This record gives sequence, structure tokens and C-alpha cells, in this order.
Amino acid sequence: MKKIYKRILPLSMIFCLLACADLDLVNPNAATEDSFWQTEQDLYQGVIATYDYLQATFDEGSYGLELRVFPQLLSDEGTNEAPWEFNDLARFVQDDLNMFGNIYTGGYRMIGRAYQVIDRAEGISGSQVLRLVAEAKFFVALGYYNLLTGFGDRIPFVDRIQGADEKPMPATAGQLWAMIETYLTDAIPALPLASEVGVLDYGRISKGSAQTLLAKIYLQQGNYTAAEPLLAAVVNSGQYQLLADFSENFRETDQVNPEAVFHVNFLHNGIEGETDNSAHWRFNSPSEIKGHYGDVQSTNFVLNSFLQELDADGNQDPRMDRTLFWEGSSLLMYGLTHAGWISAAEPANPDVNHGYYKYNESEFVGSSQDALRSDGGIDFLVWRYADVLLLYAETLNQNGNTAAAYQYVDEVRVRSNMSPLSVVAPGLSQADFLQQIKHERLMELAGEGIRWFDQKRWGDYGPSASGDHFIPSTGTSVAGDPNFNDPITGKGFTVGQDELFAIPQNELDLNPNLIQNPGY
Repeated sequence: MKKIYKRILPLSMIFCLLACADLDLVNPNAATEDSFWQTEQDLYQGVIATYDYLQATFDEGSYGLELRVFPQLLSDEGTNEAPWEFNDLARFVQDDLNMFGNIYTGGYRMIGRAYQVIDRAEGISGSQVLRLVAEAKFFVALGYYNLLTGFGDRIPFVDRIQGADEKPMPATAGQLWAMIETYLTDAIPALPLASEVGVLDYGRISKGSAQTLLAKIYLQQGNYTAAEPLLAAVVNSGQYQLLADFSENFRETDQVNPEAVFHVNFLHNGIEGETDNSAHWRFNSPSEIKGHYGDVQSTNFVLNSFLQELDADGNQDPRMDRTLFWEGSSLLMYGLTHAGWISAAEPANPDVNHGYYKYNESEFVGSSQDALRSDGGIDFLVWRYADVLLLYAETLNQNGNTAAAYQYVDEVRVRSNMSPLSVVAPGLSQADFLQQIKHERLMELAGEGIRWFDQKRWGDYGPSASGDHFIPSTGTSVAGDPNFNDPITGKGFTVGQDELFAIPQNELDLNPNLIQNPGY
């Protein structure tokens, strides 16, 4: 369902006007950055311009592409087997120190738009001003959550509108984390419940969105104690529920989704090149056919993990076919079976010939495999309620209440006809329950760009990710992602370097105050 992002003239049009400063004549009636911000409606337009960034596709570092593709490739759930640029990325080989530049500049672009609202709101009155400022604070926190997880604490400390010539200093350890915790704590009381967000505003930030982000920020720092009441508030709010059908989260249904905690709206068949068209779906296939890039395949680790446990009726986990396109798939991808796909375009590595089925656009693109247009329209669920339930279970376990954690894992499993964990593996120790949670999150959330954040906060991000992963409920182990440690090619994760992205070289050239991350 796509409602909010194209309803007004984006604020970026105002910014474009400012680029004409070197003309000899100045129109006294033209809007400027200082004259524009006068009313509550102006703040609203500023907030919508920030939402608009979320949809940005190629080369913008947002949820249309990089924030979905890069986390997959850099975690143990995604790989690229063709000898192209993403092959090296999936194996932690970075020859270009501007490789992550779009994520870096895009994050600060969104933060900059949000500060326009926060800083200009002073002196403007209206019934919605507090909500608009709260939404802007959410976007500052979201931008820094992604940047800090990717680039670490040395990124520029920006806490207000910046002048064109300013060269901000690097943040000190913990400084930005503390700032965005305060922003969200201030924002949460001013945000509406999900049920209070009107249908025409579907996609705007709710109280639950901000509580979930703040919980994730605490968890990324290992603070389970602070995260627990926030997750409990979301779970007990009565605002969210699991859909009866897991797969409905990844279709263009044009309906309000009660499982969506925070999502990005996209518009199918929008204006060519506009930012309301998702290109992400073109990247997830076993190989290339007529415009499908085949840039992201699932690792054998994901495939083999799914094969470890049958559902309550003795059948394959029903989430598997809706998550992966593999040799046993019962579904078609763009009109072809898996065997037909492989015969039409043999994969670069026959041992890794499965792609992600989630978020494909088969229903709209049709059977011709003609994907030359970037007109995907399925909304991207950045966080959904299943994620929150599993995080809450993990948090309860880590805080010493494993017995209470079972029911939230069971809720997710039973939705997909998997036997309750409390039945198949009762009485797990705290350590074994955490191992099981890692498996449950992979089965439920694979291909959604969350695994990378999980591995980093668990301390599992490194060469050990290529080792065996034990699944307590099944008593089996599954080999991890060999991309983290490939003894044949010598490629893989370098400890002391690959925990973080490189600060883009062009940013270092522009701001001598910045410090490159270790190893680059």
C-alpha cells in the first residue's frame, strides 16, 4: 500500500533552487532555505522529503538497493558467485575505498534533511509540530544506527544543520549512540500508535517504530536490560500481529499490514526513474536472465539450515519456498521452474545455484523475465513484528528469564506450522536457547537484511562465521559461510579491518578532521 511519499512537491525542489546562486538576477519571490520554513505545513513537507529518501534506488545508499543488498552480501546469508564486482564484496575484498560511499553520503543526506525540520521547528506552532519533530528525530536515529553499525564511532559528529564549509570532527566513543538514544526517548511520547496512523498516511512512523529502533540501538551495544521494556511495550501494545500467511509479507497486496512495524513504501509502475520504484528485486536470482542481475544468491548455509527440520506435519518448512528459489522449489520465478532457470542461464557456480525468492515481482513482471524496467512495487518491511517477537525472546533469555522467552518463539514458529519450541526442545539452557534463537531468526528473516546486524551484535562477525553452527532443537550442525575464510583463494574476513567499512576516500579528502578506519 503506497500512500504518503508522492503527495506533495519534495523539498528537494527547494534545494535545487538554491543551486542557482551564481545567477546575476535573483527572484525576490523565490523560496530560499531561510524563507521557506514558516508554517507547520512547511515542516510537514520537510518530513515527507525525508521519507522520500528512504525509497532512493541506484547510487543513493538507501532501501531501494544498497541498504538491502550490501547487508546480505556481507553477512553469512548472501553471496555472489559470478566474477563481477559483488563477488569481491562478498569475500571482503575492497579495492575501491569509495565502495561504501553511497551508504555513507546517503545516511548523512537523510540526517541532513531531518535536521532541517528539527532546527527550523523552533518558533513554529501547530497541533502536529511535536509529531513532525519526533519523526525527524527518528530519521536522525535511523541514519546513525546504520552508519554506526557500518562505519563505527569515528564518523562525523553532526547534531544540527551544517554550513557548506563546515568540517565536523569525528565523534568520540559512544557520543552518537547516546545522542540518538536521547532523540528517540524524546520522540516516543509524541508519536501516534500504529492504529492512530490514518490509512492515507500508512507508512509514517508510529510509537512502535521508534520503540523498536531504540531497542535495536541498545541491543547493538549489548544492553539487553535497557532493550527489554521497550520490546515488551511493543509486544503488549496490541498494535501488531503476525499475518496468518508468512508469505503475504512479501507481496504487493495494497492493504495495511498489521505485521509491519516500520516499512518503506514503493509504487509499482510509477514514473520511470522516480524514487518510488524498487530495483532490489532484480538482484536476487540464481543467475542472469534478461535484466535480472543475479548479484545476490543465498549461501548454502541458509539452504542447509532450512533442511534440518520438518514442519508439524512432516513436510518441508513452508517458509523455505517463500524465502529461497532452489532446486526443490514448488514455485515459479518469472514463469520458470528452478530447473528451467538453470538451463536457460547456467549459474557461475553449480554448487551455489539458489537465489532469494522474497520480494521478487513475479506476479507483476510476468513470465517473460523482462526485467529491464525498475518498477518493483512491493513495500520493504525494514522491521516486522516477527523480528520484534524473536528479539524479545532473545532479550528475556539474556536477562535470565529463559522460561518466559519460549512463548514468543513459539508464536513465530506455529504461524508457519512448525512445532512449538517448547515441545521439541523444552528446558534449554541460556546458552543453548541463544543458539536456537540465532537459528530461528535465520529461518524467519533470511534475505531481509537483518542478519548482518545480528551477527555484529552477537559478536559472530568474523572468521568463525565459516565454522559449524549448532542447532540445539535438532542436535545437528550446519557449515557456515566459506566466504569468511576461504583457504583456497586466500580471500576472506581480515580481523581488525573488516568489522567496519572504510570511510570513503573522497570524504577524507574533503574533511581533514576525519580518521580512516583501521586496516584501510
